[in-house]
Amino acid sequence: MSDFEYGPVEFVLVAFQGEAPDPGVIEAVRELVRDGAVRILDAVVISRTIEGGVETIEVEDSTDAYGLEEAGLDLSGLAADEDIEYFAESLEPGTSAELLVVELLWAKKLASRLAESGGAVIASERIPAPVVNEVVASAGNV
Repeated sequence: MSDFEYGPVEFVLVAFQGEAPDPGVIEAVRELVRDGAVRILDAVVISRTIEGGVETIEVEDSTDAYGLEEAGLDLSGLAADEDIEYFAESLEPGTSAELLVVELLWAKKLASRLAESGGAVIASERIPAPVVNEVVASAGNV
């Protein structure tokens, strides 16, 4: 059997107003971790100041403040400076976001089983939920 130690990893940037995510966002992430859908490997809060500067907080240093006390953050530091800079460009001045490095546990199992049978995922592309819902809604209106 070809069980991988880690499965595919995805960067997820969750924007919010202020300096900390809304309790609903925190609970949604906690639920995904509890249900075994994902494993949070790293997390960084990125803020763009009104002047345009970028400030970061390593969540590893205060997991309970961000609802990730049970997450483990197994690979804290996986989000490199270049990753943080890239995602920070998406932020408007005066806003913040939490950059989550998420291991997709369902995909880990799939990748392990495919490797065992000589197959491999060679491409994958995510379509954001708002886009899918918009397309489905407009198709229903035709």
